Amino acid sequence: MLVAALAYNLGAQSGEPEAVASEIGVASETGSAFWPGVIRVEATQRIEAEVSLRGEEPIPVIESPTPVAAPMLTPRRPQLAIIMDDVGLDVAAAEQLLALDAPLTLSILPYAEAAPVIARRAADAGREVFVHLPMEPVGVEDPGPYALTEFQSADEMSSRIRWAFSRVPGATGFNNHMGSRLTSDRRAMDALFTAGAFPSQLIFVDSLTHPRSQAARSARAAGLNALTRDVFLDHAPDEASVSAQLNLALALALQNGQAIAIGHPRPQTLAVLADLTRRAEAVGVELVTVQALSATASSEIES
Repeated sequence: MLVAALAYNLGAQSGEPEAVASEIGVASETGSAFWPGVIRVEATQRIEAEVSLRGEEPIPVIESPTPVAAPMLTPRRPQLAIIMDDVGLDVAAAEQLLALDAPLTLSILPYAEAAPVIARRAADAGREVFVHLPMEPVGVEDPGPYALTEFQSADEMSSRIRWAFSRVPGATGFNNHMGSRLTSDRRAMDALFTAGAFPSQLIFVDSLTHPRSQAARSARAAGLNALTRDVFLDHAPDEASVSAQLNLALALALQNGQAIAIGHPRPQTLAVLADLTRRAEAVGVELVTVQALSATASSEIES
């Protein structure tokens, strides 16, 4: 299997059992008071996710990947973007993310008390900022205050979306926090994107917490730039597993030309990410922001 072979080679080239990646940039300041400006994109081939019995712990499906004769040849280096979810509840962890020698997209929970401060600190540090928008999950897990749910009115959804973005100044995009129930319902997702009246330049990344998520399709139908994540880095939160998932993310970037990974500011994940830049450079993958990855995808579609 190509992905497995690439993952093995990544470890060999990096001198470790696993390797891999991400990068970030400065958010555009254009747009209305509520909505920042951004760039255009389309989604490409992605790995699906499964939802565990706990209702919201996504697990990549890696069995029987589609055979590929050779990695895709592109005139540029393969690109990998990494989004760090659940930022804001642990201020010390957010500080560690900002201190890493690799730009990461910080997806901030809007209900976190420190959300506005962390968003501004991230912008000052030249980092890309997303809103980690809480949505209704399958099961009994609590997505947090002001979450979007299946049977809310359009006015209620609109109010909660605007509140969330007001809490994360400078956000250039957003992805779903939990949301396995809501994102798998096309009617509910169409209602959400209509109620949000999101500007077309905003980037949406489907976290794929449900294997039959309709979120990216609804986002594109509403005129948004939509991407989907390829790999969860830390669904098993031990350093060996995180490192292996980083290998998988890098392998997919090499195979497909670009990839998106999502992680969380847990101690084990932060420990692995401390070596992120060196590992990415060792295998020739460019670490980029979601915004930059979106722009690359858009230019290749147009060319």
